[in-house]
Parts: sequence; C-alpha cells; structure tokens
Amino acid sequence: MPHSRITLIRNIGSQWASVSYGTVIVFLLMIFLARTLGPSSLAVFLYVQTIASLFAILQDGGFQVLLFREKTTPTEKELASAESLLSAYFSYIAAITLAGSIIVILAPILYKTAFLLAFVYFAFRCLTNIISSLLKGQGAFVQEALWRIELNTLLALPVVGLLVFTPPSPEKVFIGFIAGQILLFCTKTGRAIFRTPKLQFPPLKIWKSCLAFVIISAATLIYFKSGIVLLKHLQPDLALVGYYGAALQLLEGVVLFATPVAHLIFRSLRQRWLDQRAFNSRLATLLGAALAVGFLGSAAGFLLAPKMILLFYGHAYQPAVDILPLLMLSLIFLLPNFILTQAMIAVNGEKAYAVIATICAVFNIGLNGVLIPRYLATGAAFSTLATEAVLTALAGAWFMRRRKRSKACDFSRT
Repeated sequence: MPHSRITLIRNIGSQWASVSYGTVIVFLLMIFLARTLGPSSLAVFLYVQTIASLFAILQDGGFQVLLFREKTTPTEKELASAESLLSAYFSYIAAITLAGSIIVILAPILYKTAFLLAFVYFAFRCLTNIISSLLKGQGAFVQEALWRIELNTLLALPVVGLLVFTPPSPEKVFIGFIAGQILLFCTKTGRAIFRTPKLQFPPLKIWKSCLAFVIISAATLIYFKSGIVLLKHLQPDLALVGYYGAALQLLEGVVLFATPVAHLIFRSLRQRWLDQRAFNSRLATLLGAALAVGFLGSAAGFLLAPKMILLFYGHAYQPAVDILPLLMLSLIFLLPNFILTQAMIAVNGEKAYAVIATICAVFNIGLNGVLIPRYLATGAAFSTLATEAVLTALAGAWFMRRRKRSKACDFSRT
C-alpha cells in the first residue's frame, strides 16, 4: 500500500476515533450532570452555557478558521503569517474576555458568578481550539486527535470529582472545566505551542476575512439554541428548560457523530468544485444518502424516545419523552443541511451562507416568540424543525440559481 494512502487512513482513523471518544465523553457527562444537578439546576447551567457560547463566538473572532487556512496555505501579501495571527489573537481574546466580564459585573443580571466562570472557560476553550487549528494546518492530524482526546478527558474528570465530593451546582461545573483546561495547557503539546506571545492587536484587514465566519457561527448557534434561552424567559417553569435541554442533547449527539463525515464531504466536494457536472453529481448522491439517514433517524426517535429518555436521564425527565420525537424529526432536514453547508463553502459561497444563516436565526427567534408562550417546549422543538426546513429551502434555492447561471454561461459560450 502506498505511503500516502497509509497516511490518509491513519489521519482519518485517528480523527474518527477522537470524535467518537469525545462524543461518548460529552454524552456521558451530560447524563451525569442531568442526574446530579436535577432539572432546575441543569436548566441554569444550560441557560448560562448557551448565553456564554454566544459570547464565545466573539472570543473566537473567526481566528480558528483563519489560522487553519493560513497555516495550511498562506494568503500572499493579504494577511499576516500564522505566527503573527496567533500573537494577535492572545491580545484580542484577553481584551474581549475582560470587556465581557466587566459588563457582567455591572449589568443587573442573575447568575453573575456562573457567567464570569463561563466566560473564562470559553476563553480557555477558544485557545484549545486554536491549537487544534494549528495542528491540522500543519498536517499533524494524529497529534491533533490525541490533543482532543486529552481535552475531553481532562474536561470531564475535574467536573465529576467536584460534583461527587462537594454539593453540586452549575458554578462548579464551570470551575471543573477551567481546572481541566489549565491541566491541559501543562501537557507537552500545550507547552510547545503556547510560548510567551508578543502583545499586538490584529490589523484591520484581518477582520474582513473573519467577519463571515463570525456571522455564520453566531447565526447557526442562535437558531439552534435560542429555544433554551426563550423558554427560560417566556414561561415560568425552570424545569421545563431542563427537559428541553436534555432532549436537545440527544439531537446534538447525532450532530457530533456527523461532523467528521461533514469534513470528509467538504474535501470531496472542494476537489470537484471547478467541474460543475462532477460536483452536481456528487452533491446529489450525498443529499440522497443524507435524506435516507435522516428518515431512519427520525423513525428511531419516534419509536425509541421513551426508552432513550428513561435510560439516559431517568424518570425525573419523563416530560422530555414528548419533546424528543419532534426534535429527531428535524434530522430529515438537518443532515441534508450538513451537505448543503459544506457544498456552499466548497464553492466559495460563505457570504451567501452567512445571509441564509442570519435569515434562519431571525425566523427561529420570531417563531419561538409566537409558539413558546402557547405550546411551551413543544413549540421550541417545532421551531427547530421549521428552521431546519427553511435552511434547506434557502440553500437549495441558492444552488438552483447557481446551476441556472452556470447553464446560461455554457449556452452563451456555444
């Protein structure tokens, strides 16, 4: 077997192993938190985590994707080197985290301590993601996979220890996450990459490259997670937020397992993006496969929802049984959307996708605002389903227009 093929198999295999391990750890940790914290405290944790993850998009600033690209193939004359970008990122994340913390301290909000800890946690998490980007950019996929395995292990162990031996609380979950990542930076990989950086702020031209990635990340997170936040504010039962969050975690487990496939799909489509016929053929095949898997996943959700909720979360989460089937039904659209998303980025359509994702975010918030007061968590689940359907329609329409333009160009040449 050629050396290049062996390397490819080793890289893909290590990434699959890392993602599978991480998915299992995250899923088991979520079950542990659900059983240990209880529905109401779990709701507080999920609420704070969701809001803080929105702020984490600002903390990331699009640098993760930018560093990956520039480490792989530098953009001549347009952007700084990956090393300069890394130094600039340290200054940026320190400033943005400090600013966010000051706002939390001064603002009249609940759960101040939890939010401050969450901001620190996500700052560290952004730094661990930067290491992943640098390792992938230089082709060290096996090392990056091991880094992710270390990350997930060290995130979980301190949290479990704290909640088992001390009274559980949402704040202690974030303290455990922070402790785990500090330990992670003491490992060989962390020490090798995070040498003392120079303090310098990013030049203005870098923000133009980051803006589309920031918009996509923010809009995607908003339309997928806004149900948790709006459930907290639009109805009085805090436990209901915990039920919805528990059901949503099962759907996110499917998303985590699909992520490595999405990365492989992107590479396959990118290699064909200049050959319109080959690209369209591969895209159609992938969409058909994703749709079939989506139907199977939805059917499994309807049939196994009661057993899955009771097995993983216990009888305290019985109300989530009515929420899960509707969320799993969104797989019919969600999995094809994985394909359409990768396809749009593969043909340099990230600006158009940023617009589509923003439309979906606005649509989701509006629909949640209408449905949650009347239908509660069921309304939030339906909003997720409807938003995924809108995303499929808009992305599909974009590709149809692109195909028509391509045919028109071919006709004019003849």
